[in-house]
Amino acid sequence: MPHLPFTPSPSSSPQSSPTTPSIVLHPASAGKTSKRELYKSNDDVASQYRTRYAQYLAAAFNMSLEAALVEADSQLAPRRSSGVSEAEAFRTS
Repeated sequence: MPHLPFTPSPSSSPQSSPTTPSIVLHPASAGKTSKRELYKSNDDVASQYRTRYAQYLAAAFNMSLEAALVEADSQLAPRRSSGVSEAEAFRTS
C-alpha cells in the first residue's frame, strides 16, 4: 500500500515529537467592558447613517460638513403620505 502524506508513518509516534500549535488563541480578559452591541436602536442606526451620508456628500461635492448635514436632513426627511398610490397616479383612463 502506498504511503499517503496524511497518514502517520510507522517510524514516528505522536509521543516522540511533541508539536506546538501554530495558532494560539487567548481568551478575552474578563476586565474588559467594551462589548460589541448586538442589537442597536433604530434611532442610533439612523443617526449613524445620516452622519455617514453627510460625510459622503461633503467629500463628493466639496462642501462643508455642516452644509452636507443640512442636505442629508432634507433628503432623508420622511415623505408626506398621499391618499393616492403611485399606481393610481400613473393610471390612465
